[in-house]
Amino acid sequence: MQHSLSDPIVWPETTRPHRRGIMAVSPQLRDFVLDQLSDLGSLETTRLFGGLSVRCDGQHFGAILRGGTFYLVADPAFRADLEALGGTIFTYARRDRVIEVPRFVSVPEEILEDVDELLPLARRAIDIARRGSSDG
Repeated sequence: MQHSLSDPIVWPETTRPHRRGIMAVSPQLRDFVLDQLSDLGSLETTRLFGGLSVRCDGQHFGAILRGGTFYLVADPAFRADLEALGGTIFTYARRDRVIEVPRFVSVPEEILEDVDELLPLARRAIDIARRGSSDG
């Protein structure tokens, strides 16, 4: 089933807010992301920080976090490339400061909707994750 980000997201009654008030990932968004990435191989999701880890052939390479944003695993060079495309580093608030997690960089919505642009980025994230390079 093909999905679009413009499709309305209907939250099932069983979806509960994360303990810190962050809404769990909707099944529709999960399905959309997996549909977009289906050419990569065997995909699965597992729970991660109130969101979902996205795995290809068992390798964690992405995540759907905070309000439904899709992030890819990045090393310093890939992080710079994603930021140049409009991506942002994952951040979260902790007490009186903001924590940056440079390992995760968001995929801009227009790229998420374009499989031809998304798949090469996802393949690069898989390669980076396999090498184990993420910070720097």
